[in-house]
Amino acid sequence: MINKSESTAVILCGGLSTRMKTPKYKLFLDSIIPNLTGFNNIALSVRDEHQITDSKFTLWPDCVENCGPLGGILTALKMSASKFIFVTSCDVPGISANFIDELYFNLNESDNCLIPVLNGKIQPLTGIYNKSCIKEIESAINANIFSVKKFLANIDVHYLYLDNNYKNFLVNLNTPEDYRNWLLNKEILS
Repeated sequence: MINKSESTAVILCGGLSTRMKTPKYKLFLDSIIPNLTGFNNIALSVRDEHQITDSKFTLWPDCVENCGPLGGILTALKMSASKFIFVTSCDVPGISANFIDELYFNLNESDNCLIPVLNGKIQPLTGIYNKSCIKEIESAINANIFSVKKFLANIDVHYLYLDNNYKNFLVNLNTPEDYRNWLLNKEILS
């Protein structure tokens, strides 16, 4: 079994947050970070070095501009000293340490990546990626393929099929209404 302590956790923060109308990382990092225990490093994937100026975490600006999350994953794989990186998006505040541990429990040393599948839908922005993906991601980007799902369709992927009990860990929040509902539910559960 691969241990989290041998991996880097990466939070994808480079999105423009156009629907949310405020940078999502500012809203959700405080909920995500406490669940990233046990990793040898935590890094934030950002568009450029000017996007976030007040972070105590390592910042990795995109090595290839305007490629979306796939570019952020590529940069993280290139920058990380770890063979594996755990990736999550900054708009998935329900992620939990136990859920991440379960992903690592199911990871094999030979996996290119381990991606959760919830209700038949792959969740490519929360998963574990291996440095073995670097050349394939570069090829995809060179072919103007910027969709992580399209990239994954062309490589060998270890999919982890989950039931509905996991949905709260993978909910991504994109609009002010999503954010208000999340805050309301968070207060009810507190």
